[in-house]
Amino acid sequence: MAVVTRTHPAAEAINVESIGKDLQFFVVDYINAINGSAGPEGAQAAVQRAIGDTATVVCIGPLVDSNTQQNFAVEGGDAVVVATLQAAIRALGTVDSVDLSSSTVTATNLGILTAAVV
Repeated sequence: MAVVTRTHPAAEAINVESIGKDLQFFVVDYINAINGSAGPEGAQAAVQRAIGDTATVVCIGPLVDSNTQQNFAVEGGDAVVVATLQAAIRALGTVDSVDLSSSTVTATNLGILTAAVV
C-alpha cells in the first residue's frame, strides 16, 4: 500500500490569529468617551467607516476604559497601516460633538489576560 508523507506544515503555527484568513488586531483609543455618539451619523459609525475604507472588519469589541477604547479585527495579517488609519480617524475632527483629533491606533495581538477580562 502506498504511503503519503505529509510535509506541510512541518509544525502548527502558534503565534497567529486566524479564522481561515490571517487577522490583524488593533485598539482605537478615542481619548474621549464615545458611547454617547452611537447613531448612524455619530462618531462610532464614522470611525467604523474609516476602518472599513481600509480593510474588511470582521470583529468589533465593546467600548472599554470608560467608553474611550475599542478593539477591532480585520482580515489580512498586515492590511492596516496603523499610522495611516490613525491619521484618517484624526482627520474626521469633531463628529457629533466627539473630538476625534487626538485618537490613537495601536497594533496588538489577540490575547486576553485574566486580570483584564471585560
